[in-house]
Amino acid sequence: MTCSLEDLRRQFPLHLLVWNNDYSNLEKVLTKNNIEQVDPRGRTPLHLAVSLGHLESARVLLRHNADVTRENLKGWTVLQEAVSTGDPELVQVVLQHRDFHKASTALGGVPELLGRIREAPDFYMEMKWEFTS
Repeated sequence: MTCSLEDLRRQFPLHLLVWNNDYSNLEKVLTKNNIEQVDPRGRTPLHLAVSLGHLESARVLLRHNADVTRENLKGWTVLQEAVSTGDPELVQVVLQHRDFHKASTALGGVPELLGRIREAPDFYMEMKWEFTS
């Protein structure tokens, strides 16, 4: 089964722009397309950009909150793809976004927790600490 360029442009517009590393047009059309769409090989546009070593396209996608933790069909994460390219700058960019995502997720429940603590009635507690050596 072969697809024409027009079919690819229609079905996978972001993937095609990433393939060509056309990051300026990628930036323009991101809001009109699904940034997490997967191609037949299970790759998101970010996976494709990283596996091709297209740093500029990867930066655009990461700026627009592409999921850096997602795996492709073979179970590879974006970070593993970045490491396989051997490009230290690409690895660093992916690591920064992955770490930010992890921290954001971990801290996501903190405001709710603080609100519940404020609503809790006052209480009294004593603690005894004992250290021996």
